[in-house]
This record gives sequence, C-alpha cells and structure tokens, in this order.
Amino acid sequence: MLKIKTYLDRSQVHGIGLFAGEPIRANQEVWSFDAMVDLVFDLEYWRSMAQSLAPASFNQVRQLAYKEDNVVYMCLDNAQFMNHGGREANVANRKAGNTMVALCDIPVGRELLCNYFEFCDADDWSLAWLRK
Repeated sequence: MLKIKTYLDRSQVHGIGLFAGEPIRANQEVWSFDAMVDLVFDLEYWRSMAQSLAPASFNQVRQLAYKEDNVVYMCLDNAQFMNHGGREANVANRKAGNTMVALCDIPVGRELLCNYFEFCDADDWSLAWLRK
C-alpha cells in the first residue's frame, strides 16, 4: 500500500508511470505490504486463474502482478504502475518488513522507479521483456 501521495501520468520509461504527489525524503517509506490492498495468490491458485479466465483477461491481470518468493502479488492501488528504473531507480525494496523506501529526496512530479530485479523471482514473467 502506498504511504505517500502519488498520481499517474505518461512515463518516459514505459506507458503509464507513478509520480510523486508530494516531496519525499530520502529513506522515507513509500510502500509497505498491506493485505487489505495488496492481493497474494499462491502458485496453485494463480495457475487455476490462468486456466479459468479468458486469455485476454488473464493477460491483463498478469501485467499488474509480480512473483516474489514463489507467490504472486497484485497491488490494487497505484503502486501497480511503478516502473522499472534499473540504475535510475529512486525507490528500493527492503525485504525485511516488506517495504519500499526512497533512495534519495524525490521532488513532486518525479517518477517513482524501482529495480524489479531486487524483489521479483528470476522466473517472473515481468522480467522477461527487461532481459531482451
């Protein structure tokens, strides 16, 4: 669940991006897991969804999800629009506590970018296009 004010806008990185709607301080918590807002699917259930949903619907859902520690997460808030920034990332994953924090001061209007390789499993479908 996002802990800061954000908004969506066109991204220079990929499609729609998540942008800071307020100044964010270095090391400030930006996101933390909250079961009320962040869905978790075990792999067996995820596979059953793939079989049960129409392919177009499942592909849409899959674009909004990621695989970490052999479970699938899907954020229901705007966190789902945080793009991969690689070396340009300004948000870091902290596995302890399942949180994300700002790596630096982030001004209003700056896109929030994380490094998908920090938390996604190596076989996560969301990493495939980054390896090309």
